[in-house]
Amino acid sequence: MKFSRVRTWLQTKTLREQLVLLSGLVAVCLYLFWAMVLQPLQQSLRLSEQRVIAAEQSVLTVTALADELIRMRSVSNDNPAAGSLPQLLDESAGMAGLQVSALEPSSDGRSVSVQLDAVAMPAVLEWLTTLESTHGVAIDSLIVTPAATGLVAVSLRARSR
Repeated sequence: MKFSRVRTWLQTKTLREQLVLLSGLVAVCLYLFWAMVLQPLQQSLRLSEQRVIAAEQSVLTVTALADELIRMRSVSNDNPAAGSLPQLLDESAGMAGLQVSALEPSSDGRSVSVQLDAVAMPAVLEWLTTLESTHGVAIDSLIVTPAATGLVAVSLRARSR
């Protein structure tokens, strides 16, 4: 019923007016197709590309961290030989200006007991920090007792990580 009214109205127009109306209708349909279909697809594609880039960055970061972890584990696995941890502790204590009075590896070779007599506390703390951060040594136990004025006696158990 309404379609017939539009048809009748359109037939009252000249051929030129009908062509102008038809081209306008085509232009409006193309615009609606672009606005309702193509534009959302382009936005979705851009968003998907951004997500892929972010995921690739995450994969690169995780891969780099995994490689670093593997490298650090291989370095710490190179150290568990019976002589290497005691040697590391003795040499690093000497470099820190500390004199080791007793060094006793455990029976399994995974940890070492260390005694330091009459040493300055700041030097001990600096040495322990270096052991943990640089050499990958974990301190399992630490006993500090006062010795002479300004000095302490230290007993600790260390192990490779």
